[in-house]
Amino acid sequence: MNTLSEVYFYMIIIIYQLFSLVIITFTEDLKEDKYYKRYLKITFLIGFLGVIMELLNWNYFCLFNCTLLTFSPFLTLLISKGIIEFYKKVFKREAFQMQWGKLSDGIWIKNNGNLKHKEYYSWFTANIGSFPIFIIIAIFLLIEKNVC
Repeated sequence: MNTLSEVYFYMIIIIYQLFSLVIITFTEDLKEDKYYKRYLKITFLIGFLGVIMELLNWNYFCLFNCTLLTFSPFLTLLISKGIIEFYKKVFKREAFQMQWGKLSDGIWIKNNGNLKHKEYYSWFTANIGSFPIFIIIAIFLLIEKNVC
């Protein structure tokens, strides 16, 4: 039987993961430094709460997995920003995110892409959507395999 404390713990972890999905969905906002820095501060503080949870022994996972999962919005933000910068530097043009075949706006930033580059944007969107998730799962599995 689960205790109320355990239920709250898992609810917090699920909310943190949903916040990571919000970051992935609205990556257009990360292109402007003002919003990127705001997200960076918020996600770091959220991750730091995971460290506090570990120190208070309020953890129902293997050692360090709680910290990883609470830092996952922060890692998602860094990985997404890295992908944005990679596309700018390597392909010498800005990529824009798409959802369901249409340009996807951020929360504060309007998407200024041109649909004539739909294939390029689709590839960018697939990378933004998958890389953070795969990297965090890989780190989670590495910790699970080597620490637990």
